[in-house]
Amino acid sequence: MLRPRWHDALIVTAIVGLLMVGVWALWWDDVRAALDLGPADGSAVEPAPPASGQT
Repeated sequence: MLRPRWHDALIVTAIVGLLMVGVWALWWDDVRAALDLGPADGSAVEPAPPASGQT
């Protein structure tokens, strides 16, 4: 007897959705930085101060 495939598709969709939510929640600022999109509005990451040339 064969199982309906929509159950499998629903499970895979739920797992992928949870992974996407996890990436967004934990690493969204890192993802934006890797893509050179800049920090998001209300981001917890502060911009780096400009380099002064002094060490």
